[in-house]
Amino acid sequence: MINKIIRLSSTIWYLKPTQLFYQIIFRLKRRRTLVDYSQDFNSEHVNLLRFKKVETVEKTYYGDGKFRFLNLDIQFGNVIEWDEMRYGKLWNYNLQYANWLAQRDISVNVRLGLIQSLYDSLRGGLLELEPYPASLRIINVIKFLSNEKCINNDVIASLYSEMHFLFRNIEFHILGNHLLENAFALVMGGSFFGKEQWIEKGTSLVMTELKEQIHEDGAHFELSPMYHKIILFRVLEFIDWYSHASTFDDNVLYEVQRVAGLMISWLNKISFRNGKIPNFNDSAEGIAFPTNWLFDYALNDLGIKKMDVPLKDSGYRSVSKALYECKLDLAQISSSYQPGHGHSDALAFILFYKEKPLFVEQGTSTYQRGKRRDLERSTEAHNTVVVNNTSQSQVWGGFRVGNRAKVRILVDEENEFKAEHDGYRKEFGIIHNRHFLFKNDKIELFDFLSKPFNSMCYFHLFPGLFANQVDESRFLINNEVEAVFRGASKIELESYQYTDRFNNYQSAQRFVIHFSQELNSHFIFPN
Repeated sequence: MINKIIRLSSTIWYLKPTQLFYQIIFRLKRRRTLVDYSQDFNSEHVNLLRFKKVETVEKTYYGDGKFRFLNLDIQFGNVIEWDEMRYGKLWNYNLQYANWLAQRDISVNVRLGLIQSLYDSLRGGLLELEPYPASLRIINVIKFLSNEKCINNDVIASLYSEMHFLFRNIEFHILGNHLLENAFALVMGGSFFGKEQWIEKGTSLVMTELKEQIHEDGAHFELSPMYHKIILFRVLEFIDWYSHASTFDDNVLYEVQRVAGLMISWLNKISFRNGKIPNFNDSAEGIAFPTNWLFDYALNDLGIKKMDVPLKDSGYRSVSKALYECKLDLAQISSSYQPGHGHSDALAFILFYKEKPLFVEQGTSTYQRGKRRDLERSTEAHNTVVVNNTSQSQVWGGFRVGNRAKVRILVDEENEFKAEHDGYRKEFGIIHNRHFLFKNDKIELFDFLSKPFNSMCYFHLFPGLFANQVDESRFLINNEVEAVFRGASKIELESYQYTDRFNNYQSAQRFVIHFSQELNSHFIFPN
């Protein structure tokens, strides 16, 4: 019990005072339905918005009440249960987002019927009103009505009520990407309905939060490449419609365009040559738009100025050689007050060889609380060192972090990086130091602990790759890449479950290297 109290106290310590205040307010609020926010509005006065690009979305509705999200299907039949929770909250959120409104293979009338059914559940209290899914749904409904040039009085009345709900329930208790989505929805909804109060509030939040959430090197501060792409798309979408709106402000547009250029620069540097992103923190395939699609949208459709900003304050680094590419995570858990998508992965890396994955992380397959979620956020699931079977940072409760490792970068050169973290100092009195040396045909990796202790270093191979032992310290990966480990007391090869998308697993091999204080790992690539 005492340990739980200490962990909770450590978690709360990092929250902003405003978060704590709004957490209390949020919990005391009475649950309301969409009817409680109903107000009269003449649908003839709406302003349909213009979009240069109508994105092609992944098919999620297959007709006859069948939906597929996160690689899991549900066939509802004639009555759709919008509060369906058998696959957890994230699956239900995807159902609520209404991305299926952008599916052009579904008739307008069918899409109208679906969204009217969803709004009926919100009016009747069968489905709880929540600001985050409401924000995404608002944007999707407005885009649907605008792109299809559809004026439907019932849908517009429900949308207007939902905007009133959002305006009164902005997620100051959560902040982060949730608050940005609230802000974008407020500006779009305000422009659609000609509601100046919503526009002013949303615009103020957009400007404030982009400054807060986007690092100087262009990274979104939650340091998930997947969420970076999600927010980047929202920024590009904003520029798309806002630049044609009658109420647009030149200063706002200029600043958001500048931020878009920074975010494109970071995405370009963090992505591999084949367009894939390193799935650091909560990242998975099949959620955000592809990297090259975002580049095309930004540079060709919207004319965003291309920028070239080096990776810096995000803490990520990238090394690119003819034979391999390596992405390094020398970052802190971030953001400090909203670390829900952070993993305990200081000094880890992801390595591609000949534009294909070689060393990966176990990945993110679920947001459901439980053993798998805990594992995927733990240090063991990443290519770094674990001391005494303990994670560097206290990741717990699905989206919480207590005590956390602090990273210090000591050497930051083109082909050499050295950093250390103190995640094991409080409990074991240990500092972990890791030194990377990159050569054209070799990576040399040196791990050093400030004192001897029972420790293990993990290296996760991509599915389909296998290591064969040559001698006591040497292995060949797929009879091609040589891996040499010096300083190990024992080297094991064991299987693990890899995922690069939600609810999808593949068996793969990983190295588990036992050592006490020093470990030298070399990866040699044939010319």
